[in-house]
Amino acid sequence: MFKRNKWMPILSILMIFTLLFTACGGGSKPTAADTDTKTAEEQQPKEETADQTKEEEKASEPEKPTIDMKGKPVRVVSWGYAGGEAGTEAGDKRIELEKELEKKYNTKFQFSQIPWDGIQDKVTASIMAGEPIADVFLLDRYRAIPTMVQKDFLMPVDDVLDIDSGKWPKNLREMGGFGGKVYGFATSLGGGGGIYYNRKILKNEGLPDPQELDEKGEWNWDTFLDIAKKATKDTNGDGKIDQYGLALSHKNFVPAIIASNNADVTKEENGTLTFDGDSPNAMEALHFVSDLYNVHKVVKPNQSGNWDDYITSFNQGNIAMRYGEGWEGGGIKENLGKDYGFTYIPKGPKATDYANVTTPSFWFVPKGANPDAVRIYAEYIFGYMPPEGEVDEYVEQQFADEKSLQVYEDLGNIMKPKNYEGIPNFGDKINDAWAQITAGKESPETAMKKVRPVLEGLLKESLK
Repeated sequence: MFKRNKWMPILSILMIFTLLFTACGGGSKPTAADTDTKTAEEQQPKEETADQTKEEEKASEPEKPTIDMKGKPVRVVSWGYAGGEAGTEAGDKRIELEKELEKKYNTKFQFSQIPWDGIQDKVTASIMAGEPIADVFLLDRYRAIPTMVQKDFLMPVDDVLDIDSGKWPKNLREMGGFGGKVYGFATSLGGGGGIYYNRKILKNEGLPDPQELDEKGEWNWDTFLDIAKKATKDTNGDGKIDQYGLALSHKNFVPAIIASNNADVTKEENGTLTFDGDSPNAMEALHFVSDLYNVHKVVKPNQSGNWDDYITSFNQGNIAMRYGEGWEGGGIKENLGKDYGFTYIPKGPKATDYANVTTPSFWFVPKGANPDAVRIYAEYIFGYMPPEGEVDEYVEQQFADEKSLQVYEDLGNIMKPKNYEGIPNFGDKINDAWAQITAGKESPETAMKKVRPVLEGLLKESLK
């Protein structure tokens, strides 16, 4: 077990995100007369009167709830059970918290489960009918943003909660927002993708550890390519390459590399998305990817035809590096033991910082929901957060060393959304174009020129 200094949530079991609740009430600012009177009293102390004592006792009493739900429920929809379950210490504490808040606010928690692939349709239908089935619901960001925002199906959460209080993730406005408003909320933004690498291969080949290159400020496309080229070789002398520098899937690696060069597939202006995947920085990234596959030939060909070939190949121990999400580390550990590390996507020549593009899940509020129910649910989730200093065991088990875990935690600080994933059919079309590039069938210029009008049409269609 690693010694930790902050808690990270379990992302693969339920994707339950928590938030820090800020009360909407506040006291009055003291007037100059109030201040002067207090100063005079401090200079000339007086004996307490009975009335003064009563006033002080009244001031020290806990503030009474400002919300009375009058028996109406707090309705929560997710694909896994979001309430406390008896039988464990954590579950029992959550049940106790539920009862406490139910009494405090004159309400009942109502936890409903809908399969992952059915939540959006059922919530949307209820909103259109004017009777939302939830006050808060859990959904992948790309399923809600931008489509549900553009169709006016969601309530901005920054109209309900004070997300600028300093208690929220610093990039929540970007990750949970669109068009200048915030729609999805969470107190912790962790997760995303990076580079897994085989330490045994790098050591045997006399190659530097990517984490050490990062510490020196030298983890970039050049050092990444250098390792990949030197690790790609015929190890048994039969004339065939049997060890590769990389195993990749273009679907997740290409957007990551584009982001690593200070670029994006789309850009958002005033609540509208436009295609930007052929900008100069993005094109430089596409040329780099094309060269990895077709010039340097450091990427292992997919010989099985299966989508997960890059995963199984890396787990067999003859691949130096691959792109992967943080939650995939447990499967790597089962195959490689502790001979692997995890680090950032290397920086491109136009970048000054590391990048992490991903699509997390958030809690969303449907149009027509009860704002007070949202505030109560916020208080509930905040109430069962583990103490400062604890780390979730599942997250910790994904990594073989402390540095890898630290990188994973930091990904939340540099996280950026894949807005294009929320546009119907956009992902399929852009992935097909990227596949033509990695297969060497089309140049980046030809592929982007052909697909641009198609993608622009899909973006316009999404606004209808």
